[in-house]
Amino acid sequence: MARITRRRRATCKLVCEIVQSGRRRMPGRIVTISEGGLAVVTDAHFEQGDPIRLLIKPGGTKAVPVSAIIWNDRLAGTAGAASRLQRFGCVVSDPSRSYLELLGRIAPHPPRAEPVPIAKSRPRDPESDWAEPDLPRSREIQPPPKPEPEENWPYFRVRMKQIGGPRTRILTVRARSATQAEGRAHKALAEVCSDSAGWGVLHIARVSSGR
Repeated sequence: MARITRRRRATCKLVCEIVQSGRRRMPGRIVTISEGGLAVVTDAHFEQGDPIRLLIKPGGTKAVPVSAIIWNDRLAGTAGAASRLQRFGCVVSDPSRSYLELLGRIAPHPPRAEPVPIAKSRPRDPESDWAEPDLPRSREIQPPPKPEPEENWPYFRVRMKQIGGPRTRILTVRARSATQAEGRAHKALAEVCSDSAGWGVLHIARVSSGR
């Protein structure tokens, strides 16, 4: 993406002459100046798009010729309601060297900021890692932790009842959780009872021992 360069612009009060056909010259006053254009106050009449030739007289130096194009116009704000003075905004598409030198005297370039040097990181030598034991190392893949032995699991007392029948049973099982205890109780019941599918759990409680 192209960067947009901000043009210098300055207010001023420069006497000028507007060169018309037949070598006729009309007085005027330059009130703003920039690299791309200027504003001139005069009582001459112009239309938008008209070419205009100016002789700027900065005083004490040689007159600066300028060729421009009328871009817009409006009444000069300080001239009074009854005045015929108008302020014309002009575009200077190809400023001359003398014009740019005049602008440089009126609106000098701001001092250019010195770039701050950025230190570049040095390429790292892989072999230097062997001489730096304090640096963190990439961790090797560790084997999954061993499961807790079943003899360390807590005891759960599960009270079960025959669905639609009067029979009940209390089973004590080891499990990691109450959910696992319910499943293990059903499995234990299936080993001693042929109709274990018809039983439901009434209550599960964790106990200190299997007694």
